[in-house]
Amino acid sequence: MPRAFWAQCPKCDESFQAHYDELRNSGIKLLCPTCGHRFLDSEAKSITE
Repeated sequence: MPRAFWAQCPKCDESFQAHYDELRNSGIKLLCPTCGHRFLDSEAKSITE
């Protein structure tokens, strides 16, 4: 089963799930499904692994 983490968007505060192995500490920007904001995982308001 793929690992996942929850990221909280710094713009709209919505939390969403992302694939850990592909996106955590990868330098690839996450895309908030609620507001469309793109941000690095290090910029997230909070991360829950």
